[in-house]
Amino acid sequence: MAFQSFTPFNFVPDPPDLPPPMTNPRIVWENKATLTRHRDTYSFIDPYRFKNKLREKVAVVTLAHRGIGKATAIAFAQAGASVCCIGPSAQSLEPVLRDIKEKYNTPTLALTADLVEPDAPAHIVTLVEKHLGPIDFLINITSASYLRSFVREQDIMQDFWPSIEQNLRAPIALTHAVLPSMIARNTGVIISTTSIPGVLQFPFASCHGVAHSGLLKFHHHLDLEVRSKGIFSYAVNPGPIPSYIHDPDGKFNDDPYGFSKEPWRMELASKASEMEWASVGLASGTFVALCTE
Repeated sequence: MAFQSFTPFNFVPDPPDLPPPMTNPRIVWENKATLTRHRDTYSFIDPYRFKNKLREKVAVVTLAHRGIGKATAIAFAQAGASVCCIGPSAQSLEPVLRDIKEKYNTPTLALTADLVEPDAPAHIVTLVEKHLGPIDFLINITSASYLRSFVREQDIMQDFWPSIEQNLRAPIALTHAVLPSMIARNTGVIISTTSIPGVLQFPFASCHGVAHSGLLKFHHHLDLEVRSKGIFSYAVNPGPIPSYIHDPDGKFNDDPYGFSKEPWRMELASKASEMEWASVGLASGTFVALCTE
């Protein structure tokens, strides 16, 4: 997602010895695609169409506590699947688990994990197989946009590199962990969300662009390896979703170095108000359709 929402900017004085704001770069905003465009769910991908078609199937959804992840977990439950919801805390997952139980009463499993921890993916697979069964669908929901000037980063190991690991290494590691069982059963679907910076270039998006372009190419290459084994690999850009840019419960400073003073940050915010926003249902319905059809 290139944009999710824009919160009020906190104007912070520049630290000393930083380069001046960059001059106007060229940004191409037009979308010249001729395909039919949808901004909300539609009949072909409506989860109600797939009601009970995923009975005895198991889906794992990361970042299931909010936004696209929450909508995706609920959509798979509506289609009859057992759902493992992964989130940052047990408390954050309570609303989605309650919604699934009250509306669809399908089996669920709540797991809290730091997905960049080396042992986390294998541990998740073990627990899911123990409580729900073999994993049929893995939906990697990557975190929201990281828009910050690279030249103003004082320490790339503080936020920049951890964000790349969260959005690139974590989904790849979890994919690697679920593949052996999928290959043994000749079935499975793996989906990861990407965003506009993964395919287009514009300033302040180097972190997210690097992670999502890498994730996009990973899925392209993986598909060539595993499709003959009955496994499908997709990278999906769900479009701009109106939500928080960052998890409101997370500890992330979006503007530690006075980045909001950059003139093109203000243009990005201005363009956000002109965008055609997409619904979470468009994404979650697409994921279910890809796993069902």
